[in-house]
Amino acid sequence: MNRHQVPMFKRNIMRRRFIEGTYSTYQLAHELRVSTITTYRYQKEFERIKAHYPDQLDNMYFYMPEQPKPHRETPLYKELIPMLPVLAAGMQGKVLKAMPLWEEYRKHCPQGYSYSPFKFIFFDWFEDSVIPYPVPLLDSIAPADQPILQHWRRGNDHRHWQIAVVLQGAITATTLAELMSKAESSWRTVTQWIRAYKTKGLAGLEPTPRKPNVRIQATIKNRKEKLVKLLHESPQSHGLNRTSWSIVALTRIYNQLYQPEVHVMQVSRCLRQLGYRYKQSRDMLTSPDPKFREKIKKIQRILQHLKPNEKFFSIDEYGPVGVKIKGGRTLRHEKESPVAVPEKQRAKGVIICTAALELSTNQVHHFYSEKKNTFEMIKLIDLLLARYADQSRIYLCWDAVSWHNSLILKQYIQDHNATAKPEIRIAPLPASTQFLNVIEAVFGGLAKAVIHNSDYPTLEACKQAIDLHFSIRNAYFLANPKRAGKKIWGQEHIRARFSELQDTRKRSAMHGAR
Repeated sequence: MNRHQVPMFKRNIMRRRFIEGTYSTYQLAHELRVSTITTYRYQKEFERIKAHYPDQLDNMYFYMPEQPKPHRETPLYKELIPMLPVLAAGMQGKVLKAMPLWEEYRKHCPQGYSYSPFKFIFFDWFEDSVIPYPVPLLDSIAPADQPILQHWRRGNDHRHWQIAVVLQGAITATTLAELMSKAESSWRTVTQWIRAYKTKGLAGLEPTPRKPNVRIQATIKNRKEKLVKLLHESPQSHGLNRTSWSIVALTRIYNQLYQPEVHVMQVSRCLRQLGYRYKQSRDMLTSPDPKFREKIKKIQRILQHLKPNEKFFSIDEYGPVGVKIKGGRTLRHEKESPVAVPEKQRAKGVIICTAALELSTNQVHHFYSEKKNTFEMIKLIDLLLARYADQSRIYLCWDAVSWHNSLILKQYIQDHNATAKPEIRIAPLPASTQFLNVIEAVFGGLAKAVIHNSDYPTLEACKQAIDLHFSIRNAYFLANPKRAGKKIWGQEHIRARFSELQDTRKRSAMHGAR
């Protein structure tokens, strides 16, 4: 149909009703608010499609092809049509074009058609009556240019591919319309490429560099300098309640201070060219201890020269941990919803686990404390002295909290060394280096194994789970001393060994310690 003033969705409704067999001219006219003549004409159109193109009935975009209207049989038209073959025969050896043919026509018929209507009549006649023999648009391609064009044809550069398609097609008598379609380019661009190759060869096809505008370059440089000055200032100094700049805030303040005004995208582009990016701040694992390197080298020296009758312990406390419903990562089906953990809970008790990890045998010794203080450390030292009474020396490595460095503890160690064996030596970690404490890796494995996703009914049940975890771990490393530090019962996220290059305290693993 040549009339499609009816919106597409209304035509689709009528077509679906026709396919379903519920087409009603009057009902559809009332429902869609169109005339009954319109619904009747579309019904007849759908019937013709069903009769001649049944496979296209479901295609909402297909309608019956319409034959072009014939030209009115005016006296001038009746006079022109017989003359066109004669005029075309008189143009032998020349390309048939509308303008020269019209000039010949006007010589014979001065009162005939003007150029504009003549051109359209000529094109219709030419399409129906003349078999075109296209003339090559390009005579030849230099042999040295053939490999380059072949490389461009197979390459990834789209412009080079277009040029190769145009030039190789221009020597095979391909029409300009076909070249435009193949190269996906405009008439002007295709003709420019052919003309440039004729005059300068491939060198004429290289894009000419754009001449920089000195005034615009100076403006952009000045804009960048002003932006850098603003970035060095605090947003609060310009009356903004912000601690850092955003692109929008930077643009607003810039436009208040300077002229001409700039757009947000101009500011963003300038910042990218200057090398500015948004970056997330990171928690840096650093120590303010002035004797950091000295203490680290002391620990490494002790471990390198540790004798068979000497033991090195990494000591710390895990907790306090509230015994209540805990969340964490767990394996669940994709259709299952995550486990809900109440935000406010009443804890069934609190656990503090004081433990020592012996590095050479990878054995953990622990007990439960009510507080973190010097007397709990003395209790742990007594436990280690009783279990390792046959050793000549034990080293205690712990972080720099106050109860690890109290005068009472120092006096206790001094009195013991004066009267009994094994000898106790202290190898303290630098300040603020809990991440170097090796037992933190063991605590991380403990949290992931028995604390995450837990809901123990009592405090004693939680302690039993922790005791079982450490007993299984110790038994494994007793049976596999060579693999100590590599298989840490499948939960610990990093090897239990001393190294200043690793972080033994992992936040995701220690989430249960609260």
